[in-house]
Amino acid sequence: MKKMIKPVLVAALAAGTILHTPIQTSAKSSSDVQSEIDELQKKQQENSSKQSELEGEINDAKSEQSDNLAEQENLMAKLDDLNNEIDKNENALSDKEDEITETNEKIEKISSDIVETEKDIDKREDKLSDRLVSIQQNGGDVQYLQVLMGSKNFGDMVNRLNAVTTIMDSDKELLNGYIEAKQKLEDQKQQREDEKQNLEDQKAKLEDIKADLKSQASEQEDLKQQLEDEYEKLGDQILSAEEEKELAANQAEALRLAQENAESEQADLAAQEKAAAEAKAAAEAAKKAAASESSSSSSKSSSSSKSSSSSSSGSSSSSSSAKSAQAGIFSWPAQGRLSSGFGVRNDPFGSGSTGNHYGQDIANSIGTPVHSAASGVVSYSGTMNGYGNVIIVTHSINGRTYETLYGHLDKREVSVGESVSRGQEIAKMGNTGGSTGPHLHFEIHEGKWNGAKSNAVDPMKYF
Repeated sequence: MKKMIKPVLVAALAAGTILHTPIQTSAKSSSDVQSEIDELQKKQQENSSKQSELEGEINDAKSEQSDNLAEQENLMAKLDDLNNEIDKNENALSDKEDEITETNEKIEKISSDIVETEKDIDKREDKLSDRLVSIQQNGGDVQYLQVLMGSKNFGDMVNRLNAVTTIMDSDKELLNGYIEAKQKLEDQKQQREDEKQNLEDQKAKLEDIKADLKSQASEQEDLKQQLEDEYEKLGDQILSAEEEKELAANQAEALRLAQENAESEQADLAAQEKAAAEAKAAAEAAKKAAASESSSSSSKSSSSSKSSSSSSSGSSSSSSSAKSAQAGIFSWPAQGRLSSGFGVRNDPFGSGSTGNHYGQDIANSIGTPVHSAASGVVSYSGTMNGYGNVIIVTHSINGRTYETLYGHLDKREVSVGESVSRGQEIAKMGNTGGSTGPHLHFEIHEGKWNGAKSNAVDPMKYF
């Protein structure tokens, strides 16, 4: 999250001047200013509660971020274990592949040996067959008996007996050799086939393990991405809350200055009212003292009548002036084309969804001058999520607090705490933040600006 939160410039607000428009003493009384002070105190209490609420939101979000990081660390440890298991499994699979290859080579060699063994068996089968045919043709054991009975003497019989035994042993050996060779061949074939099947089974199991491990790793990667997205979202929430907290602190200082000014104004009005009362009392005393001088009194009465008429005319003129000022509380902030108004609209970025637009967009080229819509004090000048470069000005008009916002600016020309007058250039139009083209996004809030924009009103009704 590559965003920076600007330090709160509360100290700069100390140099600010009054927040509201010049007071017409003829149009206000001490009670009027007291109402304004009460309203400002109420706003300060709301501001203090809002700051506490924002501090709680920031702490909660930071706690969630901490838990998120701990979960990410645990997840990374699991992923490391899974990757180690996958590596071991890959190595085991490689070993099994080598064993299978080696077994196949052995099977090929055995196949070659089998060919030779089968040739030997074929020869033995031929000899055995010939021998069995011979025995059958010559009567089997009877022939052996005739050989023995034909002995000329005992020595000849022993020799013939030895010869018969040798022939019988040879026949037996021939038969046993054939059986052994045949069995050995079958055993070798079966052994290698069993060995190969066992390796194939092991390989299949390893393949299943590998697939399962990769599936687990994929799930863990998805979970890791979700946690990272959640962490980023929490970071944005913290940033937004920090920005709003900074703004609330600036607003609190602006309200404090407004209250100080209102209290000073109240003291001035009280002094004026006291002086007026004293003057009235003096005038009554002078009138009584001069009651005996009818001509002088008549002259003074005529003069007083003219003075009263003049005062009444001045009061009427002042009242007319006040009404004229109320006809347009805010002035137009910039020259340009109205590109998007207040209220529900389609997403300008083309997502197809709809949402609330909390201000008035005025389109023109980058660098077009932007003016303060009314006199006040700058309570925010910096960058803000979605708005890009933004300025917020706090106003106190006729006992009410308003805030105007100027967004997507190319250049900011005023700082926090700076007093600005109606129509004063404060910035240049731009295309920063979430913007689809050069324009000024202008908002009016009846009360303090907040992240939910709950105080936003249609600016058009104030021009």
